[in-house]
Amino acid sequence: MVDTNLAPGLRALGFFGVGRRFRIEGPHHWGEVAVEQARSFTARAVRFTLHIGVMSRDEWAEQLRVRPYYPASEAAKAQWMGWQAPIGEVVEVGGFPIGELWWELEVGRPFQSLAREVLTTVREYGLPAMHEHMKA
Repeated sequence: MVDTNLAPGLRALGFFGVGRRFRIEGPHHWGEVAVEQARSFTARAVRFTLHIGVMSRDEWAEQLRVRPYYPASEAAKAQWMGWQAPIGEVVEVGGFPIGELWWELEVGRPFQSLAREVLTTVREYGLPAMHEHMKA
């Protein structure tokens, strides 16, 4: 689903990237959307969520100087400088964040509507939050 639906949809929103990490470029910042798969899953379904973040381009360059590989581990996430949040922290209902937001993808079930829902969440909530933090 990521390769066939989410990646093209994120690219249409201005992101670039492969795998489970996609970035968007601002004048002074990088924004990122990362797909995280739950550690527990069954043979019938997998759960996933999104994490979003914003880092200044100067900080990004410094991170690449110190660690010239793209951070992908949990330890690297802890070293992320800038703003980051799970997508559920920026999705609001009645003016309050909903908290954790996970989607479930069932094996053998069509996933086009699920992909549309995820992309709508990024467009309606994730991008505005990222743009707000890119202004700082």
